[in-house]
This record gives sequence, C-alpha cells and structure tokens, in this order.
Amino acid sequence: MPSTLHNLNRALLHSKTARSATWMLHGQGIQLAAQFAYFVLVAHLLGPTGFGTFVACTAAVNVLAPFSSWGSAQMVMKYVSRDTSALPVCFGNAILISVASGLIWTVLLLLARPVLLPAPVTPSMLAAVAIADLICTQLSPVCSQAYLALDRARKAANVLIMAAVLRLLAALLLLTSAASPERWAQLYLAAAAFTAIYQIVAISRATSAPRVQLNLILPTLREGFHFATSITAQTVYDNIDKTMLARMSSVEAAAIYAVAYRFVDAAMLPVRALAAATYAEFFRKGENGVTSTFAFARRILRRSVLYGLVTTLMLFAASGLLPLVMGKGYLLSASALRLLCPLPLIKSVHSFLSDTLTGANYQWERSTVQIGVAAFNIFINLWLIRAYSWRGASWSSLATDSLLMIALYAIIRRHLRREGPAARLAVEIS
Repeated sequence: MPSTLHNLNRALLHSKTARSATWMLHGQGIQLAAQFAYFVLVAHLLGPTGFGTFVACTAAVNVLAPFSSWGSAQMVMKYVSRDTSALPVCFGNAILISVASGLIWTVLLLLARPVLLPAPVTPSMLAAVAIADLICTQLSPVCSQAYLALDRARKAANVLIMAAVLRLLAALLLLTSAASPERWAQLYLAAAAFTAIYQIVAISRATSAPRVQLNLILPTLREGFHFATSITAQTVYDNIDKTMLARMSSVEAAAIYAVAYRFVDAAMLPVRALAAATYAEFFRKGENGVTSTFAFARRILRRSVLYGLVTTLMLFAASGLLPLVMGKGYLLSASALRLLCPLPLIKSVHSFLSDTLTGANYQWERSTVQIGVAAFNIFINLWLIRAYSWRGASWSSLATDSLLMIALYAIIRRHLRREGPAARLAVEIS
C-alpha cells in the first residue's frame, strides 16, 4: 500500500511533495502499527467494560480538543511556510494558546462530568485524559506542522512515530500493574507529556526558542476560529456517538462500536497521509479560486476513490477475523464493521472536497457545513442509539458522512457556476 500511494504522489505532484508524502506515509504507517498494538493490548487488558469506560472518556474530551489549540497548528503552517522567520512567534503563541485554553476546558469538563459521562469515569481519570489530549497531544500537530512548513517532512513524521510508540510503551507498562481505566489514564498522560516536552525542546534547538507576542494572540484566535470549529465539528460526528452509546445504551456497546470504527479509521490512514502532503498545494491552487482547487482535487479523486472502494470490499471480507484479533468479547464488533465498511469510500471523497474549499479561502463554508452535519449526527443518534444501540450508531455514521459529501459537492458546484468558463479556461492554460 505505501508503495502504491508513493507512485500516486509521484504522478500527481513534483518530487519535493512526493518525498514529503512518502515520509508522512512511513510515519503514519509506523504510527498505525504502534496505535493498533496498544489499542489491542489495552482493549484486552481492560475488557469491554473497562475499555468502554475509557472510550467514553476520551470521546468526550476529544470533542473539545480542537478548541484547545484553536487552529494554531494551521496558523503555524500558513505563516511559517511563507516566512520561516515567523516560526518562534507562531510557535510560542501556539504553545500559550494550547496550554491556557486546555486548562480552561479541563476545568469545565470536570464540572460537567456528572451530566456528560457514566459514573465509572472518575474525576482523576477525566483530568488525566483531558490534560493529555487537550494540552499535550494538541502540541504534537503544532510541532509536526512546523517541521512541514520548514520542509522537514522526516522530522514531522518522527513526531507522529514518537507519540504512538510512547503510548505503546505505556500500554506495556500496564501489563506490570493492576490494569484499570484509571491506571491507563495515568500512563496515557505520562506518554503524552513526555512527547510534547521533548518535541518543543527539539524544535527550539533546531531553530530558535519560542517567543510569545501577545498582540498577535487575538488575530490568531480570530483566524483560527473557523479551523477550530471545522475540526470540532468533525470530531463531534466522528466521536460523539461513542459517548452517547456509553450514556444511552451501555459501555459494552460503546466498546463494540469503537473497536469496529478503529479498524475503519486505520484504513483511512493512507488517505490522510496523501491529504497532508497535498494540503499546501491546495492553498497554492486556491489563489485562482475553486475552479483551480477542484481541478486539482479531481486528479486526486480518480485514485482515492479506487482506494476507498477496494478498502471497503476488503474490510467487509475480513470482518469475520476481527474477534480472532480482539478476542471473543468483541464478537459483535465484526457485525459493526460490516455495517461501517462503506465509510472509507465516502471519506476518500469528502476529504478532498473539504480541502477544495479550504484552499480557495472558503474555510468558513466548510466549517458551516460540518457544524450542520454534526448537529444532524447528534439529532439522529438520539433516536437511533436509543432504538438500535451500536447498530443505530453505525447507520448514523453512514448517513452523516454521506450528507457531508453531498453538501460539499453542492457548494463546490455553486462556486464553479459562479466563476464560469473563463476560470476553467485559465486553469486549463495554466
């Protein structure tokens, strides 16, 4: 698979971007292996009940994660790629924003815990997961984007690898003690904190120390708002169903669904690597409007759709093997995976339709659509999860991603009609 996607990148892009895509594929491939290993290990050690409790906790936290960094990773990419001397200030402000807002969200989550989460999620467990995911983990994409903006894709890939490998080591440490959701939350925090501190020090030594410029904080927050809302909406419709399952059905149902969804998520990693490698190119194409970015997206979609179709068929065919990997306690996850297997095909389309709008400076339209889709997901989950448990969550995910794909394409078509034939001619000439 990495070899195939490497050839795809070479066909689509110039050699620098192809090299960056290759490094990101390697990095995300190793990250996937490490994530899968600690995911399986922790799921076995905690069992469906304990693992379902932890999943419910992380899902609730991750809904707020984008508003801890507040789009600052995207701001680092945007400005540092244009002027490398901006790195110290962009990086320093990103750290300040992530730490300050992450602490605020942690306090708010602790106050809302009795309402949002099942009783087994203790305050200390929630605090550990929140600090890990709302502060420490949010600094990893900031560091990764900084390296990519400096054309150091190998180091950006190493950020991904380090974070996943340290969590795998933390999972191995869980073997040496009494396994519980609370103990795993503590190890989870330790791995995330070490990664964040190490990467900040490494970037500071490689370039210069981060600096805070307070007068730029407010402009950064304003510009990053649409990126943050977009990521938040995506996190909501990707994760809120797990929290709702734990609350409205059972933690065992949440674990069944989460295991199946993790396999779908893992299958999307190559597409995400390609999206990361082409992200900057979408911004460059976007200077000529949606016509230009959509023309670029179509070149990618010809291949990504094929990948999504093949992956959908493979997941369906291999779903029966899931209990052999995860254990008999997750037997129903095979059925959940068969329901969810069309998601890679749908996601391989709307991933690049989304970047089509972002690259052409229509991030606010992308955010608006995603917020609407997230609201739709919550609304139908209130019915489907109560009535059908994890099966309802699976149907909800398919409907949500399909709606997102259709809505994004409709907006792009409207822009194409408005820009007209002259824009298409300009793109063909260029």
